[in-house]
Amino acid sequence: MKQEIRKKCILTISIAFLLISIGLQIVDNFSLAPYEIEYEYVNVKDMASAQVSTKQEETKAVGSVQDIMSLSLVMLPGVDNAKKLSANNSVPQEVALPVLNDTPVAQEINQIPRKIWYLPTEVGVVSQYPSYGHVAYDITSPRGTAETIFPIANGVVTGVYKDPAGALVVTVRHNVDGKLYTSQYAHLSRYAEGLYVGKEVTVNDALGQMGTTGYSTGVHLHIALVDCSLFDNGDPNCTNLNGFFRYGKVRISQGFNSLGAVMEVPGRWDSR
Repeated sequence: MKQEIRKKCILTISIAFLLISIGLQIVDNFSLAPYEIEYEYVNVKDMASAQVSTKQEETKAVGSVQDIMSLSLVMLPGVDNAKKLSANNSVPQEVALPVLNDTPVAQEINQIPRKIWYLPTEVGVVSQYPSYGHVAYDITSPRGTAETIFPIANGVVTGVYKDPAGALVVTVRHNVDGKLYTSQYAHLSRYAEGLYVGKEVTVNDALGQMGTTGYSTGVHLHIALVDCSLFDNGDPNCTNLNGFFRYGKVRISQGFNSLGAVMEVPGRWDSR
């Protein structure tokens, strides 16, 4: 009986030593190898003050995403990748931030559409559209003679006059990318202060107030636009008012729909 107990104890102790030995071997085999953390130095201060051309050249020197990633943090056990790449001249020592201004996306974003043409009033309702016999828009406003008239584009005042019927009229010449236009504003109740022929005006400069002077059935603005240069001896189509009206009819028949030819004119609006 005692002999059997002794055998069991010896067997148990032997198994225990065997398990301990196996455990120590496993721990030894799977112990982590030492590693180093290395950082690539990037001179951000100098890059921020560099000229754009310098930044472009440095950016082009980086060949791929893999090159850029290899400059940051190397944590591979036992492998000094950063030094190897540097020794082979595979990676530049300094990397510039990408220059957004030269990318196609940035160029597209920077090309903001330039607004040239504006409606002539802050508030307006179209009461008559252009036709062969009436080469203009007629525009009314609930504000009546309190409605200020503005140029539909930047330009130069070429006429401040009263027509044979007594309508107060202003004309403005516009040069848009080398092409000349003339806009005509009729039936004003009064002119803006300081208005004169030759005055340069912007879309925010008042020309006068809406009115009903001359042959008119009510307070409104008669606004015509023709692609010619009125009162210009160098433009045979528009040397005088008769030429302006004749040429305006020709252009209407050809599809040049006055103000509607250069911008969308809504039926009514409360903002330019």
